[in-house]
Amino acid sequence: MAVLLLAALLGIGFLRADSQTLPDPQRMLTQPQNCTGWPEPRFWIEAQLWWTDVGQNVSSDSRHFHIGGCMPYNQTLSGKVTFDILAQLHNNQDHIFKEIYFLAPLPSNATGIVLDTSNHKIGTTGPIKFGCSQLTCMNVYRIEVDTSLISQDCTSALRLRAETALADGVQPNLDVGNGYVYAPELSFKVHISNGNPACPVRYSPDYVPEVPTIAAGFNDFPWSYTRLSVFKDALPTKPLSGNWTIRQLMSFDQRLFNRVSPPVAPVTRSFVTLNPKFHVVDPATGIAMPILGSIQLDVDDMIYRNLVIDTTKLPNGRSIFFFRSDAFVEPGTILPDTIPWLPGVNHTFSGGKPHPGGTSSAVLAFAFFVNNPIPSTSTS
Repeated sequence: MAVLLLAALLGIGFLRADSQTLPDPQRMLTQPQNCTGWPEPRFWIEAQLWWTDVGQNVSSDSRHFHIGGCMPYNQTLSGKVTFDILAQLHNNQDHIFKEIYFLAPLPSNATGIVLDTSNHKIGTTGPIKFGCSQLTCMNVYRIEVDTSLISQDCTSALRLRAETALADGVQPNLDVGNGYVYAPELSFKVHISNGNPACPVRYSPDYVPEVPTIAAGFNDFPWSYTRLSVFKDALPTKPLSGNWTIRQLMSFDQRLFNRVSPPVAPVTRSFVTLNPKFHVVDPATGIAMPILGSIQLDVDDMIYRNLVIDTTKLPNGRSIFFFRSDAFVEPGTILPDTIPWLPGVNHTFSGGKPHPGGTSSAVLAFAFFVNNPIPSTSTS
């Protein structure tokens, strides 16, 4: 009974091993964070990619791409695994999702060097054409992932990615962000067990695989390999109480990934809040009225730091952790003629062509649960 009560609180749920019943995919449209009913414990995690035109407010005027769902974080997976992925477009009538897919972890050797950097799809929607003529649109896609296609059995990152395109009739116009590549990606920790060769044992005897949870907002230069929101600590899979200390929260940019200094598109803001609602509009006027939530951190730079959150200030039950990394490029910026980490490779703004500017953002969001003692109200 205690196990069932804990499962109910966490919203994770369990099924009998011989049962093939899965949740109704349409539940994601009304209860996206309800993760009960899956064969293994699952937890709601989402990646978002935002674009904001120059002069507009990131909180209220951005265009959003969302991909997420109930993920088997830190679970052992084998064979074929089913996922229901919720895709959302917000304030984003000019773009469509054209495919959502899972990628195999990148294989490595005993020194940690990646042996194959090519992307191998292990589950996909196939071609889709999901667009949005309203302020916010949602659709759910059931994807079957074949983990036996992963070449190594080990603890690694399973990656979810979406490809997007301009909607029919929309012309490229980089002044308003139309024409860039937008590819939101989420990666999270799993253990793969299919009887394939094990990952090589790392040389360091005290090595412990560290697989952070990452939301990436990949798009074109100069934002390549920047705006990664990285949660290096383990995600909280049990109810929290008191002070929650998060180890190594990081907004990632080219200074770390490519060792480029100065970076051409650095993280210019790192923002952490709890329980925000960015899609709210005034029903009378249609004007965006975002609710920023309980802001925990707001820094005009990249971060690599710990963060302490006082959960006693939150209601018991489910809350949402929201971490956004912004990279603003000033309009008129003159970029290097070649991509700094790809010597000899030119780009759209080579030859001194001024960049029109804008802000690209990567968001990591996930659900967690709070269970603090309720203060006594007795007056005796």
